[in-house]
Amino acid sequence: MKQTNKLFILTVFPLLYLFSCGTSSGGDPEGTIKINYNENRQEIDGFGGSNAWTGLPRYLEAAEEVVKLLYSKTEGIGLTILRNRIPFRERLQGDDSPGVNDGFLVLKSDNTYDYTVNPDGTKTFKLNWGSWDLANTKNLIGKILELGSDGPEELIIMSTPWTPPNNRVTQWKENVAGVNVRLNSAINWSKPDVWGRLKTDKYQDYADLLADYALNFESKMGAPLSILSIQNEPNYKVDYESAYWSGTNMRDFLNIASQRFPEKGVVLGKEGLGIMMPEYENFDINYNEMIKPSIDSPAANSIITHIALHQYNGAYDSSDRAGSKAFPEILATRKRFWQTEVSGSGPQLPVGPGIDNALYYARMIHFDFTLTEMNAYLFWWLWNQGNDETNFPGSLITVVDGETVIAAKRLYALGQYSRFIRPGWVRIESDTSPKFGVYSSAYRNPKTDEIAIVLINDRTAANAFSVDLGGEEFSEVSAWRTSATEDLKSLGKQKTAKGIINVKLPAKSITTLYGKVK
Repeated sequence: MKQTNKLFILTVFPLLYLFSCGTSSGGDPEGTIKINYNENRQEIDGFGGSNAWTGLPRYLEAAEEVVKLLYSKTEGIGLTILRNRIPFRERLQGDDSPGVNDGFLVLKSDNTYDYTVNPDGTKTFKLNWGSWDLANTKNLIGKILELGSDGPEELIIMSTPWTPPNNRVTQWKENVAGVNVRLNSAINWSKPDVWGRLKTDKYQDYADLLADYALNFESKMGAPLSILSIQNEPNYKVDYESAYWSGTNMRDFLNIASQRFPEKGVVLGKEGLGIMMPEYENFDINYNEMIKPSIDSPAANSIITHIALHQYNGAYDSSDRAGSKAFPEILATRKRFWQTEVSGSGPQLPVGPGIDNALYYARMIHFDFTLTEMNAYLFWWLWNQGNDETNFPGSLITVVDGETVIAAKRLYALGQYSRFIRPGWVRIESDTSPKFGVYSSAYRNPKTDEIAIVLINDRTAANAFSVDLGGEEFSEVSAWRTSATEDLKSLGKQKTAKGIINVKLPAKSITTLYGKVK
């Protein structure tokens, strides 16, 4: 798919009647949106998605196109975060589908784990870094890094396990009854990766194993690991790779990890490895049950740097907020707050890869930043491979037959934010939404004079209004737009008139203004 022109683009509101009719005439403003350039809100860490279980397209040209669409600042949407899967799935001969064994933990002849015991009592596990999913991730990391200065200023990699290691011989996991009983709670030992709970007497071993993963990641994968998540969706019982953790389970494990990680040589915190929890399945989380136990524990709290949620309730939220809501308790922890997975379908989520679906996700991002006050936003799959050219609701891109790259409109909706609002930028105080039918949010780079404003008009008619920049003036402003017929299209430089700018947005469109303050 083609993407044009340069990275940072719009931010402030110029004489944007140009947006729809090419002149500064037409349509009386409905009112004024106010922006306070000097009042900072939360810092933005970036945007990204996951490559779990996916390999790059088999044709080199398609693979390079996919990477550029996702991570290039001039030819794509400029993502900066990659979320990969830690491949702990184990199926032995005689199990259901033994071929799906990831083979990451090296097994001895009796199918127990191969490790050595260190003088301090910690263990070092033998690992196979050629495991297929890690090999795919290494390949992707390499291609992102090949973008050079056109790629992320710094690629942030976060790793997530879907299950701790477990097989019918080692039996690190146990049955868990009375929790999310949509499925039988008993472990099926022919599918040892599905559900179950890590036994408490294996917490030290698992902490040592995760430490080994973190310590070796950069040398084996070609880039440093920034964040380690403890578990994907610990609350959500499914019939695929999964595991259950309660809030107290996670606290108890983090207490042990706070000791074992440093003993193994892992540097934690701002200057080292970030620790993320709980990656709950949706925003309907009970803070007191799932997060508070770890925050209240000095040892666990000392190593937690990120709190993360998924947003799968969004598709069932009948409001315009797409599942977003405020979390004052999480903000009070002063941890980084990320939304790390969302996709799919539901009664409130428009079907298909078109503009209505894109507007839904644009509103979600808007509310995640302005209401929830997230620091980062991640989609689920960056791409998938198949023959569905119209829906592929779980990905931003689909690759047909390994060579035809098709981007959903939601890719460009995300790009209206991710290409311009870079890591380290901050959201600034402004009228947000809905005002005059427009969802607006503003961001700035505190180290430079750059500013960006994202405007969403989901009406079926054009919308005219003014933007008051609080007395600030801009030296230059450019505009980019996604609509039913445009994909992050550059509209060129825009005229400015001191601190007041008249804007006219086409129906069903997302516009970003990027510029600099004088």
